[in-house]
Amino acid sequence: MKGSLQIKLCGFSEEDTINFASNFNINFIGFVFYNKSPRNVDINKIPQITKNIPQNIKKVAVIIDADNITISQIIAKLKPDFLQLHGDESLKRTKEIKELFKIPIIKAFRISSKKDMQQIKAFEEIADYFLFDAKINGQKGGTGKSFNWNILKELNTTKEWFLSGGINVDNFKEALKITNAKMIDLSSALEEVKGVKSKKLIEEFMTQIKEEIN
Repeated sequence: MKGSLQIKLCGFSEEDTINFASNFNINFIGFVFYNKSPRNVDINKIPQITKNIPQNIKKVAVIIDADNITISQIIAKLKPDFLQLHGDESLKRTKEIKELFKIPIIKAFRISSKKDMQQIKAFEEIADYFLFDAKINGQKGGTGKSFNWNILKELNTTKEWFLSGGINVDNFKEALKITNAKMIDLSSALEEVKGVKSKKLIEEFMTQIKEEIN
């Protein structure tokens, strides 16, 4: 794990905190385009607030059961390196999106039991990465809750994957120990006010993670 962990920070909507987070050694930065989320970002503000993101940080558009027109608008404004499908997109719909937009796909799965892992294999050929989040009362992510990480001990996949859902400065070491994850995704743990990223919490987490992986 040491030295090889990739970090995705997600749910940004303000230029100041985007620029602050970009100063740290993160690999991915995510933007949520879903109007029911407290982290929903105004698509028209995207060009301005993302203009200083370094090229080495991959931009991820998080979309939830979005139609093609919406996806096209997001791509035009953000020019994402990845589309993260975080809704209930079927295998057929995932293929359609990949073929139409020619952008790498992160396919998210909400997990609460071993049964939820059964659907994953079918997506291996089309998804570029997987992401495992907590399944909480039908919510679409960003809950700040974790799932039973031991479920991933039986994971059998050829894909690289992100561990998401309730990871924070206090439990990330345990999460990495249990799952041996090589990629992690944080969102709500970086907020003191729901939907608003905190520089203090970003710095606290990145300082601790740096100590762990160096």
